[in-house]
Amino acid sequence: MKKTLTLLAFVPALSFGQSLVSTTPQNRTALLEDFTGIHCGYCPEGHVIMAALAAIHGDKLVNVGVHANVYAVPSGSEPDFRTPEGDAIDAFFPISGYPSGVINRRAYSGSTANGRGAWEGAVNAALALSSPVNVGVESNFDGTDLTVHVVAYYTDNSPAGNDYISVLVTENHLIGWQTDYANGNHTNYDHLHVLRGYLTDTWGEDVGDHVAGDLVERTYTFTVPGTWNIANCEVAAFVSEYQSEVYQARSVPADGGTTLVIGALTGDP
Repeated sequence: MKKTLTLLAFVPALSFGQSLVSTTPQNRTALLEDFTGIHCGYCPEGHVIMAALAAIHGDKLVNVGVHANVYAVPSGSEPDFRTPEGDAIDAFFPISGYPSGVINRRAYSGSTANGRGAWEGAVNAALALSSPVNVGVESNFDGTDLTVHVVAYYTDNSPAGNDYISVLVTENHLIGWQTDYANGNHTNYDHLHVLRGYLTDTWGEDVGDHVAGDLVERTYTFTVPGTWNIANCEVAAFVSEYQSEVYQARSVPADGGTTLVIGALTGDP
């Protein structure tokens, strides 16, 4: 597996006929990190909530299933969905039960990690906030390598110092065991939004402190393991503070996905 940063650029915003981002100020989108596991009997209830929220909010919500800790440990031929990045993130946040949701890595009701009953309120609270930065992403797969281009346009000054770009891959339709206290255990459960790995470091790449009008671009290349089905994979990119507040997250299909907008980037020449 190979991960490389193939392009690094920071330039003032210019006028373009098309872009991955708009210069119009936008609200935040929501990143829902669901800490889950194949032996977590209440986790299917969390999966139902995630699906319902996705149906309501569409591309304003990015779902990531982080399989970690004791309930994610497989037995025999059961699938192992754990990742080093997922383990590190799970260890950092105050996860006291599974499933737990971390929404935009910000506190809600006094904690960054909340039970499934609080996810709807936390997502709605996050979506109501303005974002200082708009995020765009496009992804392409050449049969071996995944290339992801991320653009961040600042409509306001970064409020808390240096920001970080994070890029990850999730995969849908991974079939395997799932404990389910409500409906009975499943031998062929359809696992969705499973975290497969990060193209950046676990906590992202430091892209500096920025002011309104700044445009930041990064391109990452990643050699895709042969066990992944790229047709079922999605790429998510987000800008955040270090190990903290997520300002905006976007997700696109890994093979040919884009947030392209036409005629919307009209910064100063």
